[in-house]
Amino acid sequence: MSGQMVADEEERTYAYSDSTLMKRMVAYLLAYRILFLAVSLLVVVGIVVSIWMPFVLQHAIDVDFPSGSLEAVLFTASFYVFLQVVAWLSAYGNEYLMALMGQKAIYRIRQELYQHLQTMDQAFYDKSSSGRIISRLINDVDRMSELLSGGLISTFAQIFIVFGIGAVIFTVDVQLAFVTLGVVPILLVSTIYFRKELREAYRRTRKTISSVTSNLAESISGARVTKSFARERRSIAVFTELNRADYQSNVDAGKAMAAFFPVIRFISGLGVVLILLFGGSRLIDGTVTLGTVVLFIQFSDRFFRPILMIANFYTSVQGAFAGGERVFTVLDSRPTIIDRPSAADMPTLQGHIQFKDVTFGYLEETPVLEKFNLEIQPGETIALVGDTGAGKTTVVSILNRFYEIWDGAIKIDGIDIRDVTQESLRSRIGLVLQDPFLFMGTVADNIRYGRPDATDDEIVQATETIGARRLIENLEDDFETEVGERGSRLSEGERQLVSFARALLANPKVLVLDEATSSIDVYTEYAIQRGMKRLLEGRTSIVIAHRLSTIVNADRIVVIENGKIVETGTHTELMAKKGKYFSLYELQLRPRAMQPSIETEM
Repeated sequence: MSGQMVADEEERTYAYSDSTLMKRMVAYLLAYRILFLAVSLLVVVGIVVSIWMPFVLQHAIDVDFPSGSLEAVLFTASFYVFLQVVAWLSAYGNEYLMALMGQKAIYRIRQELYQHLQTMDQAFYDKSSSGRIISRLINDVDRMSELLSGGLISTFAQIFIVFGIGAVIFTVDVQLAFVTLGVVPILLVSTIYFRKELREAYRRTRKTISSVTSNLAESISGARVTKSFARERRSIAVFTELNRADYQSNVDAGKAMAAFFPVIRFISGLGVVLILLFGGSRLIDGTVTLGTVVLFIQFSDRFFRPILMIANFYTSVQGAFAGGERVFTVLDSRPTIIDRPSAADMPTLQGHIQFKDVTFGYLEETPVLEKFNLEIQPGETIALVGDTGAGKTTVVSILNRFYEIWDGAIKIDGIDIRDVTQESLRSRIGLVLQDPFLFMGTVADNIRYGRPDATDDEIVQATETIGARRLIENLEDDFETEVGERGSRLSEGERQLVSFARALLANPKVLVLDEATSSIDVYTEYAIQRGMKRLLEGRTSIVIAHRLSTIVNADRIVVIENGKIVETGTHTELMAKKGKYFSLYELQLRPRAMQPSIETEM
């Protein structure tokens, strides 16, 4: 699968209608009913005041001024100031409460998204880069924030104002009301025309910023490799291309906005012109008062100002919808591996493992293991050996149920692993990977990761057991040494030793070591060999070894080729057969100068 195909798969989103997206976003706001009711009340107050003010001005022009009463003018002016204060207070409270409610909604969305990501299976992460996932969690949720933190309710408020004014002006003068609303059909047609273009423009911006974020995350993680191959210029060129695409997509979105807003403003201005012409002629004829003309000019401003605000916010709505599509696509995705309704917790293990006619592959119709059978007795240590792609890591991956097998069964102590919860299954299996992952924090924090309640003495004991105590003491702050991102402040061997201690402290009955000594130097390997014996003692252990010298004492060595077991036995027995294992062992021990140019990974 090419890089472009992978990217397309990652960027695939479900098709949501605008109404569906709006309903789902509103649902997050409605979860905070008290705040929503308070905001709604303030919105109603703001709408009433907004509609009331032009009538006050009409009264001043048509009644107070002709009466010549200064007291009447002062009273009307004072009442107008009072309405302005009420409008300000309602607007202040409205904006604050909307922002508060919106941020609560955004907090909930981001929390739900993160929690949902924790439930997704390994297959999801195999085809999703970390940068793109981060982009959805951060960038796309932020775009939704623009809508939920006040914008959505404000838009609804403006819509109510438009309808409220539209209804009120017909009670004042029907002819002027029709004139005022005469340009509305043109506004609707213009909005519909620009709608699709704006949505597509903002969809492109979400995709391009996702690519930029993904590339940035990858570049930071692979900085050492980039420098080691002197590929900085190429890295810059790739980022420049992605950054230019993001720049262009945002320019295109800006161009669409630039075309949209002037059209809306021009059409709105035509409404005022029509009132001046038609209202002025009727004022000259004496069929309307000056106050009524001023009233309609005021209402025209109040009518079209919300429309302009809605149009202005419409672009944010399209951006939020584009981000919402990507967020809801993740939230609506479902893991391929789920616990059965009847799944129970895995009981305390004895460690008897059986693979019965197991068939599995990562791609459809391309099995890696086919009718695979293997039985491991409690307390037995077996080693899986074979060429790259033979299926060694696949065996331990499906044992942990990172992937669902196609056919057959995997049983531990006679219990099908599909009949127990994933959490209870994995909590009883210790796993040490070829590339150990350490989290930000101290050495002690990482060792304690599998057992948060472990004491400091238990941490020390675990490191002593695997022979890592002296190496950790040589670190800057002993167990309180900060490991950095992904353990970057430690050597590969030190990271591997920490992961060994982490697995031991969890005290699993079943232990899996996947190429666990491939990154350890000769001295470190020798230091842990004594501890390895104690680590494996009394446990059912599966060891995938890069160095065959580390598994010569295994109870049984299983040689896998093309997803099938071709040899099994002890080191001595297999060496005597002079078969596949013998060839692999001899090849590895052969002097480097005599090795073929393309090494076979064990």
